[in-house]
Amino acid sequence: MAKAVSAQIGDNRRLAQVVAVLGRHGLSGLAAFFGLGRLRGNAPPTRPEALVDALKELGPVAVKLGQILAMRSDLLAPEWTTALARLQDRVPGVPFAQISAPIAEALGEDYQQYFQSLEHEPIAAGSIAQVHAGVRNDGTSVIVKVRRPGIEAVVDADMRILRRIARLAQRASPLIARQKPDELLRFFAESLDREMDLGAEARASDEIGAYLAKFGVETARFDEEVSGRSLNVQERVDAFSATDLEALAQAGIDRPAVARAYARAVLSMIIFNGRFHADPHPGNVLIRPDGTLVFIDFGAVGTLLPERRDELVRLSLAIAGENPDIVAEVLLGWAGNPPVDREGLTAALQRLVGKFQNTLLDQIDLSGIFADVFELLRTFQLSLPGDLALMLRTLLTAEGFVRRLDPRFDITTELAPIAKQLLLERVSFGKLRSEARRTATTVFRTLSGAPEILANLERIGRSGRLPISIDPRDLAQLRGNGGRRGSASSAQMMPAALVVSAAILVNTSALIAGICALGAAVLLLRERVDRP
Repeated sequence: MAKAVSAQIGDNRRLAQVVAVLGRHGLSGLAAFFGLGRLRGNAPPTRPEALVDALKELGPVAVKLGQILAMRSDLLAPEWTTALARLQDRVPGVPFAQISAPIAEALGEDYQQYFQSLEHEPIAAGSIAQVHAGVRNDGTSVIVKVRRPGIEAVVDADMRILRRIARLAQRASPLIARQKPDELLRFFAESLDREMDLGAEARASDEIGAYLAKFGVETARFDEEVSGRSLNVQERVDAFSATDLEALAQAGIDRPAVARAYARAVLSMIIFNGRFHADPHPGNVLIRPDGTLVFIDFGAVGTLLPERRDELVRLSLAIAGENPDIVAEVLLGWAGNPPVDREGLTAALQRLVGKFQNTLLDQIDLSGIFADVFELLRTFQLSLPGDLALMLRTLLTAEGFVRRLDPRFDITTELAPIAKQLLLERVSFGKLRSEARRTATTVFRTLSGAPEILANLERIGRSGRLPISIDPRDLAQLRGNGGRRGSASSAQMMPAALVVSAAILVNTSALIAGICALGAAVLLLRERVDRP
């Protein structure tokens, strides 16, 4: 109990520090908006730059949160996301004497025997870990990434504070409650936990690298025997940084070819692999002298589940078919179906879709489209799920990179084969067979569980009548037994349910909708045949 009380006192002290830091940077109005104290007098205008400075002072968790918020153009206006995107996760390194203990814990007390040499000065340092160059005993140049001592306790404490602030903010502002801060923090906590686990970076690099290999793209190799949660060891890649365009030009590297390879790898990684490098900016991409791409730093990884991909395909088809109602339905579903001006949203989407109606594919500017979509989402207070926001940010990062490598980059050449592959996958015999098997199983279970349905259908077909009863007693019976097996009203409503189900499912599962419609057609045909 004493430990819990001590933790609470520590959390209260930290919360007071947060309020003090915000006030010191002229953000007392923002603090009051989040439910952190009361505002005395008029608050000065909140400047994005002031928030960036405050997050830097608050430490690593605040900086990481700011970096996540920089990806949320659906929540924040461009001036805020632009300022937050400048948050750099660079801090002074800790002395080698402080990180020798984690290295010894991971590699053993005699870890010096693992290396021919290990530099004591870090070549890079972030809020979570720092990086040292070394040479293994076999002569391989390596990079040793070590987690900063004590960072886990700092992260745990600040995450508790963030959850507390989120609860206060939800009570203080219905607008914040509508943006689902709990969901945002859950996504942030999962991302932060992956970044804290340096072994997860090694596993992601190997797993995603196996997929990228088919495109001729490489990833750094890790020493899995020694890589764990607090340390990883990876090869040091001898290649040009993609940020050094001058060096690429001097080396005679074909930049348009590199742009095509990069775009193909990123798009396929997202759409078909489902697991993708979520931060493929130029600093995380190396280029060998022969033009081979090497992706490094898999600390940020995204996941696109098949169900989410199907939603994106449905959204794309609705946009292509100029169907703003379906577009609105998908966006509202992602936002949790909040109360909204549905007419106004549909009209705004109609204008947005019309804006790109006559635009050639190779003239499409993804950043422009996303800017318009994000503005619309902010206007109607519709937030995106965290995984989608991360994927869209990855696409924007990728587009900016390829445009930098090749200003004349034609996205059509990369989207066309990917669209073809996606179409073939969606209509492949294997998928249809799998869908048919699932449908057949469902139908079989339904029929075997209620064999009287068949008899009722046969009687309806022979009589040529389609009796549908809405007697109050039937409704009372349905309320009472939930449509118990054998109930007459359930059997009588079954034919009508087939027609209604077909109409509902036509945009969700064409196969099941077709089966429902076929059942209705059989009944109508039987009626015509049996009619005297």
